[in-house]
Amino acid sequence: MSKINIYLFFLSMKFILMNLLIISTIAIFLNLIDLSRIFETTQYSITNFIYYSILKLPTILNEILPFVIILAISFLFKNLIYNNELISMRNVGLSIFDIFIPIALSVFTVGVFFLLILNPIGASFESKFKKLINKNNNNLYSINISNNEMWIKNKINENNSSFINIKNINLKNMHSRDIKILNFEKNKGKFIQAKKGVFSDDKFILSDVKYYDIQKEKFKNIENYTLNINFNKKSILSSIEDYKAIPFYKYFTHTNTLKNFNLYSSEIGLFYLSELLKPLFIVMLSFVVLGFSGKFKRNDNFFKILAFSIFIGFLIFLIKEIIFKTAITLDLNFYISYFIIFMIPFSIGLYQVIRIEND
Repeated sequence: MSKINIYLFFLSMKFILMNLLIISTIAIFLNLIDLSRIFETTQYSITNFIYYSILKLPTILNEILPFVIILAISFLFKNLIYNNELISMRNVGLSIFDIFIPIALSVFTVGVFFLLILNPIGASFESKFKKLINKNNNNLYSINISNNEMWIKNKINENNSSFINIKNINLKNMHSRDIKILNFEKNKGKFIQAKKGVFSDDKFILSDVKYYDIQKEKFKNIENYTLNINFNKKSILSSIEDYKAIPFYKYFTHTNTLKNFNLYSSEIGLFYLSELLKPLFIVMLSFVVLGFSGKFKRNDNFFKILAFSIFIGFLIFLIKEIIFKTAITLDLNFYISYFIIFMIPFSIGLYQVIRIEND
């Protein structure tokens, strides 16, 4: 790596970190306002408030990263042009592509760090945050889907609670198979195993049941058994909203589990793919910014160029959201959808860079 490449790599990293610090400070402040609205009806200490803010921090940093990259690369080229460094590099024979390579490597390094380190931390913190926010509901029921199994904690009252394990469920008709239940009622324990079951309102109707009374140590086969429950289809569907609180290294396993329960959707696949490829996507964003800010001249109004770069960045995000919603609504192949999302900034950036090279 030449001295110029090393210089550009670390200079890019400097501007990324500076903008990350500034923008994250603003984002954290806005998040504090949002948290204050959540807690306005509940008494929380300052310590709890700070703790909740820390739990949200990794998620906030991950969400603002693309915006940070857009601003950082804009200011980077402003600095190179103001100091006549860009012209000097071009005069020694470096093309705009040569200049972009160490910058792209710096951006990609930051993206990989966010994926490998911040993504798992953010997933863990986000999961803790949601559990703490919803702790009142979790006292009644909690639903967890993992390792091709569904685990449900079902608490009717202080004297009646159960733990339900389901191997297979069809959410269209709410039929399930391969069910195991550990039930405690009035301090009496029962173990129930059923081949089939159907959810109906506040009842879980089981058939072909093997029933074991733990206290009496008696075992019997019965045709049907009805278990009182305090959750429904909507409760189960809402449990998959936590798919964003899954670390990247569990995406594949979690995807297979959701498919097993017919809970998998294009929305989840597109989100997981976009997270895995985010390091490459932010490189493409920086490529677009390069295409516009690279045309900036020393005597030009930088803020005009900066505003335009930011506008293009937000336009790409808007197009990305539109494609996301379209793919989800029409249940399109998420690989094709993301390819379109990926190619839009690449095409715009390539067109602008070629224009710079030809000037």
